[in-house]
This record gives sequence, C-alpha cells and structure tokens, in this order.
Amino acid sequence: MRSLIHTLVYGSFFISCCAVAFCMETAWLLGLPLQRPAFYILVFCTTLVQYNLHYRIKKTANPGSERFRWSQSHKHLHLAFMLTGLAGAAVALCFLSLRHFLALAAIGCVSLLYSLPLLPFRQRKRIKDFGLLKILVLSLVWTLITVWFPYVNVRSSFNTEFWLVFGRRFVFMFVLCLAFDIRDADTDRKDGIHTLPVMLSRRFCYRLIGVLLLLFLALSVWELRNGGGLLRFNAMLLSMLATWLIIGYSRKQDGDMLYLAGIDGMMLLQAVLVGIGTL
Repeated sequence: MRSLIHTLVYGSFFISCCAVAFCMETAWLLGLPLQRPAFYILVFCTTLVQYNLHYRIKKTANPGSERFRWSQSHKHLHLAFMLTGLAGAAVALCFLSLRHFLALAAIGCVSLLYSLPLLPFRQRKRIKDFGLLKILVLSLVWTLITVWFPYVNVRSSFNTEFWLVFGRRFVFMFVLCLAFDIRDADTDRKDGIHTLPVMLSRRFCYRLIGVLLLLFLALSVWELRNGGGLLRFNAMLLSMLATWLIIGYSRKQDGDMLYLAGIDGMMLLQAVLVGIGTL
C-alpha cells in the first residue's frame, strides 16, 4: 500500500487529478456544463506529462527529500508515465474540436520552458531559475488551464463573474506555490534562485500568505454579494481555513508527503467542497 501511495503521489497522478477537479470546480462556479470526458483526459494527461518530465530531469532537491530519492530510483516509471500521458493526450485530442488550440499550445510551451533549460542565455536557463518569474508563471499557467480553458470552450465573452473566479484562483495557486518556495528556500539559495523567501525571509512570506488568504476571502465575499450563493461561500471559507492550517502545520513538519498530498491536496478539497455546495 505504501508503494502504491508513493507511485500515485510521486508519479504525479494525484496532482493530475487535482487539475481535473479544479476544471470541474470552474464549471460549477460559473454555471457551465461539464465538459466531455476527452477534455478532462487531456487535462489529466498533459499535467501527468509535465510533472513527470520535471521530476525525471530534476537534479537537486532538499536534503533528505523522499520524493527526490524515489524519482532517482524510478526514472523508468517517470518515462513510462510521460509516454502514457502523451498517448492519452493524443487520443483525447482526436475527440475534441479545440477552438483555442494555438493558445493552449502556447501554454504548453511555457510549461515546458519551466522545466527545460531552453531559454536563450549564455548558460541555458529555465523559467524555474528566475525566482519571482517562476512563481508568477506557475500560478498563471495553473489558472489558465483550470479557469480560462474550461470557460472558453463554452463561452466567448468574459464577465465579472469569470474575472472573480480567475483572480481568486490565481491568488490561491500563488499561496500554494509560495508555500513550496518557503520549503525549498535553502536549496534555491544554494542554486542561486532568488525566490521570495530567499530575497526576503520565510517569516515575511508566511505573513504574505496570510494577507493573500484574506484577499482570497474578500474575493469570495464579493462573489457572494454578486449572487454566488452561501453554500459556495462556505466552501471557500472552509478551503481558506484548511489551507491556512496545513501551511501553519508545515512550519513544524516539512515531509514531501505533507506538501504533495496535503498542501497540493487543498486544490482537491476546495473542488469537493464546491461540488457539495453546488450539487
């Protein structure tokens, strides 16, 4: 059972499920019909490819990282999951008529540049090597894939409701990404990556997380005043509180499973809470 859990989490199946859940949450929040299964297969498979690629080529990590050790000894599984994801994405595309395929392809290229050293500098760089750009790009890509992408496949005009969901999702993803940057501060400092915790301090970033979660709540209040519904507001409130608690707990416990299943799991928790409040 332990080996299976490691494979599901470290092999990026769990984070891929979180991406699908967030896409479904967007449909519920914006009153959209759920997409065809091929759409969610595409989102799942492309996420699976990106994360397995990232960890297959990753060369440094926090000392004692269980996931890094797992990745180093299971590179064959990362490759197998990448190939599986590519095959699944190719099949899913055959059943979709994507009106925004070029934009989606551009997002995919940006995601690859996050992990692959292809930026044209004297020494090849990745987006990940630029600390502030890294967190902005990662948060934006997640927001585009899980909010913009499901929306534009159904509607073509953007209203206030859409921008509220888009902005709140970006804030939430920024919080989760910042929690990971705090954990990785020592390794990033050693590698010369100037993330916010490296440039400022961990204490400042924890305070920033608190401010951003309050902004998340304020956007939820705004949505409630625009007719978002009390059950959905309660879902966001519970999601915010759970995120604050688990990030606070991570200040004492920093194991990989806590971050990859716990902090990343806040995406799945939020989607489940919204689903309960909607259905």
